[in-house]
Amino acid sequence: MSKLEHIATIDYCYWRLNKLKEQLSKPKSTMEQLVDKACGYNEVEEVRKEAMTLLEQIVESKKAIGVNYSGDSKFLDKLKSK
Repeated sequence: MSKLEHIATIDYCYWRLNKLKEQLSKPKSTMEQLVDKACGYNEVEEVRKEAMTLLEQIVESKKAIGVNYSGDSKFLDKLKSK
């Protein structure tokens, strides 16, 4: 990948992380909560998995272009430990 592609990947991943944050902050209706429970769907766990994938891509792209990725790496480690 070129440097520009890595930058675009990083930008997209941060954008997607923000969308996930917004998704989790929206309150769910009682009906939505009951459906999730009946189906065994755990939204928080699904978001955590996607966030880990996005952070891995951010770290890889930042490594490739020589940018400091320590903060992202620490956040990724926290997500993996939960």
